[in-house]
Amino acid sequence: MRKPVTAAIGLLVVGAVLGGCTGTSGVNTQTLDPISTSTASSSTVSSSTEASPSQSSASQGPSPAGPSVTSGTDSGQSVEESADRAAVESQWVKSWDVYLEIARTPAADREALVATVAVDPTKTNMLSDAAKFDTQGLETYGSLGHRISWPQSINGATTALIDDCQDASQSGSMKTGTGDKVTVGVARDHYQGSLVKGDDGVWRVEQVYYLKDEPC
Repeated sequence: MRKPVTAAIGLLVVGAVLGGCTGTSGVNTQTLDPISTSTASSSTVSSSTEASPSQSSASQGPSPAGPSVTSGTDSGQSVEESADRAAVESQWVKSWDVYLEIARTPAADREALVATVAVDPTKTNMLSDAAKFDTQGLETYGSLGHRISWPQSINGATTALIDDCQDASQSGSMKTGTGDKVTVGVARDHYQGSLVKGDDGVWRVEQVYYLKDEPC
């Protein structure tokens, strides 16, 4: 089952994200039910998971050399399709990097940062998640790996759908004051993102879906 994630991105690195409307997307079209960060699937390291934004990744703490990105491409793509996919993939990965950094970004600078990678409803959801982390005294640690594939071609459109089998096993949430880990992610979490191309030519994430019942 595909669920539009009403959280935002990376801070919940284990089973929740942004987005939050209903509709259809490229794989196995089904009705979408919004879920919140607190219902995201995660593996707890400590029993004290408050509103469990468990899927955080990339704050401090132990982090691998860097997130891996593997993308699936078709050899028969046009030059335009290849360029669009590269741009979409870059912004998709960057949006998760921003999400992982947002809780450690000064509140006054967050909106401008998020605006580089997301539009509403994702933009609002990411900012809301950062505020929740603040109130819970949490940050993120680690980094994400991305295994990218394409449910459908972009074909010169200004909207795109991207599929991501994420490795969040080296990331999670931790207590800001002590550095104690609260949650840790899993090796395979299935997400799908809907991006739109702005008038400035930049792709930004509009919706993120957590494909709960579709293993990757």
